[in-house]
Amino acid sequence: MSQTEVLITFHSRCGNTEKLALSAAVGAVQARANIRFRRLPDVGEIDFSAISPECKKALERMRKEYVAPSEADLLRADAVIFVAPAAFRPVSAEWTEHLDLIQDLHSMGKLDGKVAAAIQSDAGLDSLASVILRLGFIMVPTGTQVDSVERALAHGRRAAEVTKMLKSGHSI
Repeated sequence: MSQTEVLITFHSRCGNTEKLALSAAVGAVQARANIRFRRLPDVGEIDFSAISPECKKALERMRKEYVAPSEADLLRADAVIFVAPAAFRPVSAEWTEHLDLIQDLHSMGKLDGKVAAAIQSDAGLDSLASVILRLGFIMVPTGTQVDSVERALAHGRRAAEVTKMLKSGHSI
């Protein structure tokens, strides 16, 4: 059986959501999955005078370190973990293009059988999880951990484990 591939997509401006995405990546690696780590690009101008110096520094670093997710990343992945900030809105400029691409791939049947997980910094997953379900993914539910970093770690591990089981033909 080939190695399980997990794509982790996130959007973060100050680094808080990035920490959750990194925790999910560690969890996926603990489950022996290969990961691709992608940050959704910022759309529009950001008023740097309105953000803290620490946030500005984190944003500049992330802009240099990460590339945007591509169609090839989505097609290659066995599972996609979406990590969103507390203020996630599916119509936000950063998420719209990515979700539209996923919708197009889903409409063409190119995402059939792929697993997805939703991690949101405030654990209020209703909007993110419903978007993922509408896109046709097999959804891995969240755990019960209270701490968001622990929850992201466990969720990343669980998503990779479920994906491995499905790829090998085992029932969950």
